[in-house]
Amino acid sequence: MRIGFDAYTIEHRRLSVEATLEFANDHRLDGVQFLDPSVIAPDLSHERLEEVRLLACQKGLTLEVGLPSPNPYRRPRTEARPLTAQDLAGELIPHVTAAAQLGCHHARVYIGDRHDRFRTDVRWSDQLEATQSVVKRLEPALRELGVALAIETHADATSTEIRRFLDVFEPEIIGVTLDTGNLPMRLEDPLGALEILADRVLAVHVKDAVLAFTPRGLCWQARPVGSGILPMPDLLSLLHRSNPSLMLSIELHPRTYDLPIFDKEWLAFFPDLHPESLAAVVRLAAKCERRFAEGSLVRPELVESIPWADRDLDWLASSVGYLRALVAMLGRFEEPGSKR
Repeated sequence: MRIGFDAYTIEHRRLSVEATLEFANDHRLDGVQFLDPSVIAPDLSHERLEEVRLLACQKGLTLEVGLPSPNPYRRPRTEARPLTAQDLAGELIPHVTAAAQLGCHHARVYIGDRHDRFRTDVRWSDQLEATQSVVKRLEPALRELGVALAIETHADATSTEIRRFLDVFEPEIIGVTLDTGNLPMRLEDPLGALEILADRVLAVHVKDAVLAFTPRGLCWQARPVGSGILPMPDLLSLLHRSNPSLMLSIELHPRTYDLPIFDKEWLAFFPDLHPESLAAVVRLAAKCERRFAEGSLVRPELVESIPWADRDLDWLASSVGYLRALVAMLGRFEEPGSKR
C-alpha cells in the first residue's frame, strides 16, 4: 500500500499544483489526490495535463483526481436553471477525458455534501435515482476511456445506498472511495460498513475521528490517523486483503459536525438505519467520553480552539508515521507463509 494525501488537507495554504507535488515529495509521500482535473488545468487543456502528469511521474508520485458531482440536483442550489441527466453527463465527459489523460484509472466522486441528504425541496432517494441516470449516460465514455467512478462514503450516502449503485453497474464503471472517518458520521459501524464495500474499493481517504455527546445527540470531529476512536488496524487490514495496491490518501480538516440523533425527524432521513448500527456508533461515543474523562483524548472544543494552520502539518506528520508503521506490519503479516 502507498501513502499519499488529499490536497484538500492543505488547501488553505494556497499552493500551486507544482508546489503541492513538491510538498508531497518533501514529506516522502507517494502521491497526491486533487479535487478534479480543473484544479490542475482550468481549461482542461491536454498540454497542461500532460505537463503535470510528466512532472508527477518524474517525482515518482501517483496522481489521483476527482470529478464534479454527478448529482443533477446539486447544481440548482447555486444556479437558477434546471439540469437534465443528459446535460450533466455531457458536461462531465471532458473531466473524465482529463482524468484519463492524467493516467488515472478511477476518479473519486461524491453524490452530495452534508446538507443534500436533508434537503426538503428534493428527496434524497430522488437524488440517488437521478445520479444513477447520469452515470448510465456516462457509461460508454467511462468504458472507452478506462476510467471508473469511485463513489465516496462522503457526508451523504450510506454504505447500503452505495452498495445498490455497485450492484447496478459493473466494476469497470463504479467502485468506491472509502473515507474511513466519515463512516460513523452516517451512523454506521465502521467495520460493518467496510465489509459491505471492501470488494469494490478503488481509492481511500484515510482519517480518524472522535465522537462526543451533545444536548442534541453527537458531534463528530476528524483526528490524525491512529489518534481517534476508529479501529484503524482492523480497517486497514481488511482493505489490504481486498486490494493491497491501494493508495491511502490522508485527508484531514478542521470543524465539528452535528449529528442530532435525539431528533426523530433527523433520524427519519435514514430509512435503512438498523438499531445495532446506531448502537455501535453510540458505543464509540461512550468510549470517547471515557477517554476524555481520563485525559487520553482531548475534547473536540479544545482541539478546535487551535487554528487549523497551526496543526495541519503536525496532524499530517503524525498520520504518515502511524500509517507507515501499520502498512509495514500488514505487509509482513500478509506475506506468503507468514503465521497468522
